[in-house]
Amino acid sequence: MSARASGRCFSLVATGENMDIFQRSIHSNVKQIDGGRILVTSSLLDLEHSLHLELVVRMADRTIESAKASMSKTPLTRCSKGVDGIPGLVGMVIDRGVLREIHRRVGGPRGCAHLVELLDNAVRLISMILIGSSLNYWGDLKSRMTEEEIIAEGRTKLKNTCLVFAEE
Repeated sequence: MSARASGRCFSLVATGENMDIFQRSIHSNVKQIDGGRILVTSSLLDLEHSLHLELVVRMADRTIESAKASMSKTPLTRCSKGVDGIPGLVGMVIDRGVLREIHRRVGGPRGCAHLVELLDNAVRLISMILIGSSLNYWGDLKSRMTEEEIIAEGRTKLKNTCLVFAEE
């Protein structure tokens, strides 16, 4: 099947070809902006959307200090209201249950599913950074510990999160 664009809609026409009909890219970046804070930027780009999210997180207590989002391209004008609840995430702590609370605050009828997807991605990335930092992963960890020791130590915080840290 291939796709034939018809205005803003796609109609699938059987032609026997393999043809891309849609692409979406999500990109995230983390920067240390000073000694104790990180800036996470995430963007989503596809044929209908261009969304951007920025979160500043204080690492010491895992707290969101700043939350901003913008939509420079949306399929409908009403979609741009999906960013309205994002500043309300300030003060939230990146801990167990945070994704559920984010979904409650800015998901479903209160926001944009694609922006929630970016938030999910950003929060998971922040969590990974915080855990890695607590284990001194970016320091000299690999030079002072074997892989098995790293896994054993990592398992204390990451048990059953993936096959590497699976309970034996």
